[in-house]
Amino acid sequence: MTRHGRRRLTTALMLVTLLSACGLGVAPPAERMALDPATLERTGRSNDFLVCPEGYCAAVSDRVAPVLSVDPAELLRLWEDVVTASPRTRVLAADDTRLTLHAEQRSRLMRFVDTIVVRVVPLEGGRSSFAAYSRSELGYNDMGVNRARLEEWIARVEAAAGG
Repeated sequence: MTRHGRRRLTTALMLVTLLSACGLGVAPPAERMALDPATLERTGRSNDFLVCPEGYCAAVSDRVAPVLSVDPAELLRLWEDVVTASPRTRVLAADDTRLTLHAEQRSRLMRFVDTIVVRVVPLEGGRSSFAAYSRSELGYNDMGVNRARLEEWIARVEAAAGG
């Protein structure tokens, strides 16, 4: 790479870092809070991951969500516990009536913002499932971060639910 090319790359990386640190490039709060895994449209980029019960979501999911033998309100609480225990993560809103949780997590180094939404799905017999969506707010590829995050969180929720 030429000297000029390295300088342009360094400038571009500094600009992206500055923009992400300032929160620029992140969807407006109203748009992020309106995300519903059941009805959302996928980004078409390789920087999101969707988990849904069979036939629940309008978009094609990446994984089928497990059915757990827990009350829906309890499942929402388990999700909130897992999310709040994760580093650089904050809950933006939790709605006990709509059984939804909106959160964001920032990357360790560059402080990039990822948006996470979980909706608990009540089922018969005191069981429940969930639809969960995680997406990067900036860029086109997340190197599998959103998938890994949700896979880890799902394993922790399942373990806490006794599943």
